[in-house]
Amino acid sequence: MRAYQAGMSGWTDPLSPDVLLALAENLTGLSDWGGQRWDEDEFRHNFTLLCNGIEETGEVSGQGRQRSFARLLTILVSRLRYLDARKRTSGVEEQRVLAPLIGTGMPRAGTTFLHGVIAQDPDLRVARAFEAAMPVPLPGQHGDRRAQVYDALLSYQGMTDPELRAMHPYGAELPEECLFLQEGACTAFFGGFWNVPAFMAAAADKTALAYKWQIGVMQYLQADGDKRRWALKTPAHIMAWHEMRLAFPDALIYVNHRDPAKVVPSMTSLLVTLRGLYSDQAIDRAAAGREQVAVWAQAMNDYGLWRRGPGQRAQVVDINFSDLTADPLTVIANLYDSFGLTLSALARERMERHLATDHHGKGPQRRYSLAEFGMTADDIDAAFGEYIDQFGITRERGGRT
Repeated sequence: MRAYQAGMSGWTDPLSPDVLLALAENLTGLSDWGGQRWDEDEFRHNFTLLCNGIEETGEVSGQGRQRSFARLLTILVSRLRYLDARKRTSGVEEQRVLAPLIGTGMPRAGTTFLHGVIAQDPDLRVARAFEAAMPVPLPGQHGDRRAQVYDALLSYQGMTDPELRAMHPYGAELPEECLFLQEGACTAFFGGFWNVPAFMAAAADKTALAYKWQIGVMQYLQADGDKRRWALKTPAHIMAWHEMRLAFPDALIYVNHRDPAKVVPSMTSLLVTLRGLYSDQAIDRAAAGREQVAVWAQAMNDYGLWRRGPGQRAQVVDINFSDLTADPLTVIANLYDSFGLTLSALARERMERHLATDHHGKGPQRRYSLAEFGMTADDIDAAFGEYIDQFGITRERGGRT
């Protein structure tokens, strides 16, 4: 636990990759970063690019430097502890991740909400945030304290600030996205926290390493004897569609869709808020909006092209946000039926109870306009029009202001 608590020590020095790697080794007493089996050279290269990028273009504030240190040190400590525990766990290499249920699609389209409801099914297994960040239990005789320690780290990094939690829920016990199961590979998703374009460009073609790392972590977690089907999720899967399906060839996949005129300003606002945890420099909101349009238009249009192509599509189900919000349990029942899964009475009861008490998306409505990020309805139609029409997506009133 001391190794993780060191991340909250108020770091003020430059984020030197060599210094941070050595510190993690000293704190854990471990030094095996994975070797060829776990692409150590790529990891070290990526981590160096990330640290250099944070220093050169991240424009981190004093508090942002402390938060960055906490996040980076957690990744390093967890990588060392996981690789050490994996070597000492019998049967881990023989574990098979079979036919996971995977959610992806447009961000801000109900993927987190739906994943949270599905997670209530006792026949499914999800990765809780604390075990994604810290796969290995902490030593000691007083029970597993990872959730307590990780909640403290989330708070230290500002992830539990009310403004951010109103946009997206963060908490140690919540079902976590696959991106955080991939974090130890040090690949491309860090652009959501820091302005690190050089790192993002270099890591763009390393998605396969991220999935290799994720499956390895899942193998280790599964070695506890819990063989339930995994329920996984992240919108980022849609941007690595082919790599994701190669990694999980028997996956049961659902894809969420929502009017991009709602998604893009909401996602851009979330990005601005996350970047603000680490930097106090103003962000060009129009440029950020254009970047989100470019990224997601390519991802969703590419998916639409694949959907129109030949081949087996039985393992992919499309879900419209308007249907999900109108009647989530019917959407889930239809999803299960499409995949031949059983929605037990107990699962339905737990889902109903969760829906009655869950506050996700039920707080004060946040309104984001296209104009706020330098965009118009015509810009959205030019980028996403074919996608919207192909999937019959409801154009939400107020989404084009």
